Amino acid sequence: MYLKETIDNFATSSNILKLLKKDAQFNHHCIEEKFPMGQELLFGKRREHFYLIESGYVKYTYEGQTGKKFSFFIRSGSFPFLPLYEEDIPTKSRLEALTDVVWWKIDFSFFKQTLLLEDPRNYILLSYLARTRREMYGVAVKDRLNSKERIYFSLLTLIDFGFHVDTNVVELPVFLTYERLAELSNTSKGYTSKVLLGLREDKILISNKKPWIISDIIKLKELLGADSLPEPF
Repeated sequence: MYLKETIDNFATSSNILKLLKKDAQFNHHCIEEKFPMGQELLFGKRREHFYLIESGYVKYTYEGQTGKKFSFFIRSGSFPFLPLYEEDIPTKSRLEALTDVVWWKIDFSFFKQTLLLEDPRNYILLSYLARTRREMYGVAVKDRLNSKERIYFSLLTLIDFGFHVDTNVVELPVFLTYERLAELSNTSKGYTSKVLLGLREDKILISNKKPWIISDIIKLKELLGADSLPEPF
Protein backbone atom coordinates (compact mmCIF):
# COMPACT_ATOMS: atom_id res chain seq x y z
CA MET A 1 0.00 0.00 0.00
CA TYR A 2 1.27 3.48 -0.90
CA LEU A 3 1.21 6.62 1.21
CA LYS A 4 -1.05 9.22 -0.41
CA GLU A 5 1.27 12.06 0.64
CA THR A 6 4.25 10.41 -1.03
CA ILE A 7 2.50 10.03 -4.37
CA ASP A 8 0.79 13.44 -4.26
CA ASN A 9 4.02 15.26 -3.42
CA PHE A 10 5.89 13.54 -6.24
CA ALA A 11 3.14 14.05 -8.84
CA THR A 12 2.80 17.84 -8.49
CA SER A 13 2.90 19.80 -11.75
CA SER A 14 6.07 21.61 -10.62
CA ASN A 15 7.89 18.32 -9.99
CA ILE A 16 6.67 16.80 -13.27
CA LEU A 17 8.03 19.80 -15.17
CA LYS A 18 11.27 19.58 -13.18
CA LEU A 19 11.71 15.96 -14.28
CA LEU A 20 10.92 16.77 -17.91
CA LYS A 21 13.36 19.70 -17.95
CA LYS A 22 16.23 17.39 -17.04
CA ASP A 23 16.22 16.32 -20.69
CA ALA A 24 18.05 18.73 -23.02
CA GLN A 25 15.29 18.17 -25.61
CA PHE A 26 12.59 19.56 -23.32
CA ASN A 27 11.92 22.68 -25.41
CA HIS A 28 11.48 20.57 -28.53
CA HIS A 29 8.76 18.42 -26.99
CA CYS A 30 7.01 20.66 -24.44
CA ILE A 31 5.35 23.97 -25.32
CA GLU A 32 3.69 26.39 -22.91
CA GLU A 33 0.37 27.63 -24.34
CA LYS A 34 -2.49 29.93 -23.37
CA PHE A 35 -6.02 28.57 -23.70
CA PRO A 36 -8.49 31.50 -23.42
CA MET A 37 -11.75 31.20 -21.50
CA GLY A 38 -14.55 29.81 -23.65
CA GLN A 39 -12.25 28.24 -26.24
CA GLU A 40 -12.74 24.55 -27.09
CA LEU A 41 -10.57 21.80 -28.52
CA LEU A 42 -11.97 18.64 -30.09
CA PHE A 43 -10.12 15.30 -30.15
CA GLY A 44 -10.47 12.00 -31.96
CA LYS A 45 -8.75 8.68 -31.30
CA ARG A 46 -5.32 9.93 -32.34
CA ARG A 47 -3.43 11.48 -29.39
CA GLU A 48 0.20 12.47 -29.89
CA HIS A 49 0.09 15.18 -27.22
CA PHE A 50 -1.55 15.72 -23.86
CA TYR A 51 -1.75 18.69 -21.50
CA LEU A 52 -0.60 19.60 -18.01
CA ILE A 53 -2.57 22.53 -16.58
CA GLU A 54 -0.38 25.18 -14.97
CA SER A 55 -3.19 27.58 -14.04
CA GLY A 56 -6.96 27.76 -14.54
CA TYR A 57 -9.78 25.25 -14.95
CA VAL A 58 -11.04 23.18 -17.89
CA LYS A 59 -13.99 20.90 -18.54
CA TYR A 60 -13.19 17.56 -20.13
CA THR A 61 -16.07 15.80 -21.89
CA TYR A 62 -15.91 12.42 -23.59
CA GLU A 63 -18.33 9.96 -25.11
CA GLY A 64 -18.27 6.40 -23.82
CA GLN A 65 -18.96 3.21 -25.73
CA THR A 66 -22.64 3.38 -24.78
CA GLY A 67 -22.97 6.81 -26.40
CA LYS A 68 -23.40 8.55 -23.04
CA LYS A 69 -21.36 11.68 -22.41
CA PHE A 70 -19.36 12.24 -19.24
CA SER A 71 -18.03 15.62 -18.09
CA PHE A 72 -15.45 16.45 -15.44
CA PHE A 73 -13.96 19.70 -14.15
CA ILE A 74 -10.15 19.62 -14.03
CA ARG A 75 -8.05 22.11 -12.08
CA SER A 76 -4.48 23.35 -12.26
CA GLY A 77 -1.76 20.81 -11.55
CA SER A 78 -3.61 17.99 -13.32
CA PHE A 79 -3.83 16.28 -16.71
CA PRO A 80 -7.27 16.56 -18.34
CA PHE A 81 -6.50 13.18 -19.94
CA LEU A 82 -3.55 10.83 -19.98
CA PRO A 83 -4.25 7.70 -22.09
CA LEU A 84 -2.51 4.64 -20.68
CA TYR A 85 -3.09 2.53 -23.79
CA GLU A 86 -4.59 3.14 -27.22
CA GLU A 87 -7.76 1.10 -26.62
CA ASP A 88 -8.56 3.37 -23.67
CA ILE A 89 -8.90 6.51 -25.82
CA PRO A 90 -12.52 7.60 -26.40
CA THR A 91 -13.63 8.19 -29.99
CA LYS A 92 -14.77 11.74 -29.26
CA SER A 93 -13.74 14.13 -26.52
CA ARG A 94 -13.60 17.86 -25.91
CA LEU A 95 -11.76 20.35 -23.74
CA GLU A 96 -13.36 23.68 -22.81
CA ALA A 97 -11.54 26.47 -20.95
CA LEU A 98 -13.71 27.46 -17.98
CA THR A 99 -11.28 30.28 -17.14
CA ASP A 100 -8.21 31.63 -18.86
CA VAL A 101 -5.82 28.68 -18.82
CA VAL A 102 -2.07 28.25 -19.13
CA TRP A 103 -0.91 24.71 -19.83
CA TRP A 104 1.98 22.70 -21.18
CA LYS A 105 1.42 20.77 -24.40
CA ILE A 106 3.62 17.69 -24.02
CA ASP A 107 4.64 15.11 -26.59
CA PHE A 108 3.45 11.77 -25.25
CA SER A 109 6.44 9.73 -26.47
CA PHE A 110 8.82 12.18 -24.77
CA PHE A 111 6.81 11.98 -21.55
CA LYS A 112 6.83 8.19 -21.62
CA GLN A 113 10.61 8.16 -22.13
CA THR A 114 11.06 10.52 -19.18
CA LEU A 115 8.89 8.44 -16.87
CA LEU A 116 10.94 5.33 -17.57
CA LEU A 117 14.03 7.15 -16.33
CA GLU A 118 12.74 9.49 -13.65
CA ASP A 119 9.66 7.75 -12.22
CA PRO A 120 10.40 4.00 -12.03
CA ARG A 121 7.77 3.54 -9.30
CA ASN A 122 5.09 5.08 -11.56
CA TYR A 123 3.97 7.60 -8.92
CA ILE A 124 2.74 10.05 -11.58
CA LEU A 125 0.56 7.46 -13.29
CA LEU A 126 -0.69 6.18 -9.92
CA SER A 127 -1.70 9.72 -8.96
CA TYR A 128 -3.60 10.14 -12.22
CA LEU A 129 -5.32 6.77 -11.83
CA ALA A 130 -6.33 7.63 -8.26
CA ARG A 131 -7.93 10.87 -9.46
CA THR A 132 -9.85 9.23 -12.28
CA ARG A 133 -10.93 6.45 -9.89
CA ARG A 134 -12.49 9.10 -7.63
CA GLU A 135 -14.19 10.64 -10.65
CA MET A 136 -15.67 7.30 -11.68
CA TYR A 137 -16.79 6.73 -8.09
CA GLY A 138 -18.65 10.05 -8.31
CA VAL A 139 -20.38 8.96 -11.52
CA ALA A 140 -21.41 5.65 -9.91
CA VAL A 141 -22.79 7.36 -6.80
CA LYS A 142 -24.75 9.98 -8.76
CA ASP A 143 -26.35 7.22 -10.80
CA ARG A 144 -28.00 5.97 -7.59
CA LEU A 145 -29.37 9.37 -6.52
CA ASN A 146 -32.51 11.27 -7.44
CA SER A 147 -32.38 14.65 -9.20
CA LYS A 148 -32.26 16.79 -6.05
CA GLU A 149 -29.62 14.58 -4.44
CA ARG A 150 -27.47 14.76 -7.59
CA ILE A 151 -27.41 18.55 -7.27
CA TYR A 152 -26.43 18.33 -3.59
CA PHE A 153 -23.73 15.77 -4.42
CA SER A 154 -22.35 17.89 -7.29
CA LEU A 155 -22.07 20.93 -5.03
CA LEU A 156 -20.18 18.88 -2.45
CA THR A 157 -17.75 17.54 -5.06
CA LEU A 158 -16.96 21.14 -6.07
CA ILE A 159 -15.77 21.98 -2.56
CA ASP A 160 -12.30 20.70 -3.47
CA PHE A 161 -12.17 23.26 -6.29
CA GLY A 162 -13.11 26.16 -4.02
CA PHE A 163 -11.55 28.34 -1.33
CA HIS A 164 -12.18 27.37 2.29
CA VAL A 165 -13.17 30.51 4.16
CA ASP A 166 -13.77 28.47 7.32
CA THR A 167 -14.05 24.80 8.25
CA ASN A 168 -17.78 24.92 7.42
CA VAL A 169 -17.77 27.62 4.71
CA VAL A 170 -16.36 27.45 1.19
CA GLU A 171 -16.31 29.76 -1.82
CA LEU A 172 -17.14 27.71 -4.91
CA PRO A 173 -15.15 28.19 -8.16
CA VAL A 174 -16.03 31.32 -10.14
CA PHE A 175 -16.84 29.33 -13.30
CA LEU A 176 -19.85 27.65 -11.66
CA THR A 177 -23.19 28.57 -13.27
CA TYR A 178 -26.73 27.17 -13.20
CA GLU A 179 -26.11 25.62 -16.63
CA ARG A 180 -22.86 23.93 -15.61
CA LEU A 181 -24.28 22.65 -12.33
CA ALA A 182 -27.32 21.30 -14.18
CA GLU A 183 -25.10 19.51 -16.70
CA LEU A 184 -22.92 18.08 -13.94
CA SER A 185 -26.04 16.88 -12.09
CA ASN A 186 -27.84 15.61 -15.22
CA THR A 187 -30.87 17.79 -14.50
CA SER A 188 -32.56 20.76 -16.19
CA LYS A 189 -31.53 24.35 -15.54
CA GLY A 190 -35.04 25.17 -14.32
CA TYR A 191 -35.07 22.36 -11.77
CA THR A 192 -31.55 23.24 -10.63
CA SER A 193 -32.62 26.85 -10.03
CA LYS A 194 -35.56 25.62 -7.94
CA VAL A 195 -33.36 23.40 -5.77
CA LEU A 196 -30.80 26.18 -5.25
CA LEU A 197 -33.59 28.54 -4.20
CA GLY A 198 -34.43 26.08 -1.43
CA LEU A 199 -30.78 26.01 -0.34
CA ARG A 200 -30.71 29.80 -0.22
CA GLU A 201 -33.88 29.90 1.88
CA ASP A 202 -32.31 27.39 4.28
CA LYS A 203 -29.20 29.62 4.57
CA ILE A 204 -27.00 26.88 3.12
CA LEU A 205 -26.07 28.63 -0.13
CA ILE A 206 -25.34 32.25 -1.10
CA SER A 207 -25.58 32.60 -4.89
CA ASN A 208 -26.68 36.17 -5.58
CA LYS A 209 -23.16 37.04 -6.76
CA LYS A 210 -19.89 35.35 -7.71
CA PRO A 211 -18.33 33.40 -6.20
CA TRP A 212 -21.17 31.29 -4.82
CA ILE A 213 -20.71 30.33 -1.18
CA ILE A 214 -21.74 27.19 0.65
CA SER A 215 -22.30 28.73 4.08
CA ASP A 216 -23.08 25.47 5.89
CA ILE A 217 -21.27 22.41 4.52
CA ILE A 218 -22.43 20.21 7.41
CA LYS A 219 -26.10 20.95 6.78
CA LEU A 220 -25.70 20.28 3.04
CA LYS A 221 -24.14 16.90 3.83
CA GLU A 222 -27.01 16.15 6.19
CA LEU A 223 -29.56 16.92 3.44
CA LEU A 224 -27.80 14.44 1.17
CA GLY A 225 -27.26 11.86 3.89
CA ALA A 226 -23.59 11.83 2.91
CA ASP A 227 -22.65 9.56 5.83
CA SER A 228 -24.76 6.77 4.30
CA LEU A 229 -23.14 6.97 0.84
CA PRO A 230 -20.72 4.18 -0.11
CA GLU A 231 -17.04 4.99 0.13
CA PRO A 232 -14.62 4.20 -2.72
CA PHE A 233 -12.91 0.91 -1.92
